[in-house]
Amino acid sequence: MNIDKIRLFFLFIAWFSAIMNVVFGQTVFTFGNVGVLSLICFFVLTLRRLKKESNFIILLLLILAFIIVDRIPSFEEFLSGGRFILVFSALLPTMILVRSVSIEVERVKISQNLLKNLPTQISTSGFQIASHFFGSVINTGTFSILSGSLPEDCDKDYRKSIAEACLRGMNTSATWSPFFVAFAVGQAFIDRTNSLIAIGFGVFIGLLFNLISLPIFANGLTFKQIKLSLACLSPVVPILSLIMFSVLTVSLIFDFTALSAVVLVMPIMIFIYSVFNFKNISKIFSNSKSWLLNTSDDIIVISIAMLIGHLISHSNTINDYNFLFNSLILPAWSLLAFTPFIITLLSFIGIHPIITSTIALSLLSSGQAEIHPALIMQAHLVGWAGGTMSSVASLSILTCSNLFQVESIKLAFGPNLLTAVIFSLSSGLLLSFINLFL
Repeated sequence: MNIDKIRLFFLFIAWFSAIMNVVFGQTVFTFGNVGVLSLICFFVLTLRRLKKESNFIILLLLILAFIIVDRIPSFEEFLSGGRFILVFSALLPTMILVRSVSIEVERVKISQNLLKNLPTQISTSGFQIASHFFGSVINTGTFSILSGSLPEDCDKDYRKSIAEACLRGMNTSATWSPFFVAFAVGQAFIDRTNSLIAIGFGVFIGLLFNLISLPIFANGLTFKQIKLSLACLSPVVPILSLIMFSVLTVSLIFDFTALSAVVLVMPIMIFIYSVFNFKNISKIFSNSKSWLLNTSDDIIVISIAMLIGHLISHSNTINDYNFLFNSLILPAWSLLAFTPFIITLLSFIGIHPIITSTIALSLLSSGQAEIHPALIMQAHLVGWAGGTMSSVASLSILTCSNLFQVESIKLAFGPNLLTAVIFSLSSGLLLSFINLFL
């Protein structure tokens, strides 16, 4: 058995333990502890294979923990934190499984062909709209589907404009989709009810962004052209709607977080699909295995970030930082307006939103600032969307660059850079205005 198979075995045990934790809660401590130990083994076997960017992010996280945490946590505290992050480590493998299945679904292939046949003058709008809705469920897996929808003879400039449109669409769906890591990070600090309310604000902001940006980037887009672009999604709308409805329904009925609902519901739906499409299982398994090995960095970075966030939020010194933060007497409107803006700006220099968001959520959710919790959640989601839309350290940029064959530096520092700045700042100002009435 080679090292990659051993790594996947440990990751599978952690994933299974996370599902058991979701279903049975704290009554299955043994499953949780086994999952944590399996996750540690996965970490150890993967550390030497981490990319430079991942090592840099982890180093920043460790420095942050060293500065804020007042003492070295005990083994039991680490174990408790491990049980807390277990579900986060299960999210990415679940989403990779969803991605592997989605590219085999016939309705998805029909949408791909419709996009490929769109008139050139409205193709950017079609791809942006498609990426927004595909991205709400399969995140970066969207780029795999949409890159395959490009005409084979298209030139570099066309590829670049389509890649930029996909980045705008996919990343801004993070403002409202419970399938993003961003939403899971936010729910570690914001309660379930207010997190679901934040989805409503996110739908409004995502819709507003697309209504404003589509005509700008498509040179005077008309309603008829938007309708034609939306028609490309008609084959997959029933599937995407069913998935979203199922996740939110399970979350509400069983009082699960959206993250827990995703981790539980999606494997069940994939199992049902596999029963009726048995011939695709081999290819789904092969693709999932390959993508899991390639995204090990993200699983580790997210898990470490959430572990440190958990330890910081339970440390004594966080109260001192909260006191210092609140003693600045900054008006609530400024906090909401500039939180997503700062998260976005720092991402341009390689500081991933998972770092800045963890700090911002911890401080803003302390209860001292007069800000509605749902708006805190949404400010974090907007910052995450803007920060990953145009950052050289963003998985979205790196994935898109590879699949669309466009240099990552051109995607990160192209038109989307200004778009991300305007989006984060204007959305923050809008949230601060809404807060006046709540």
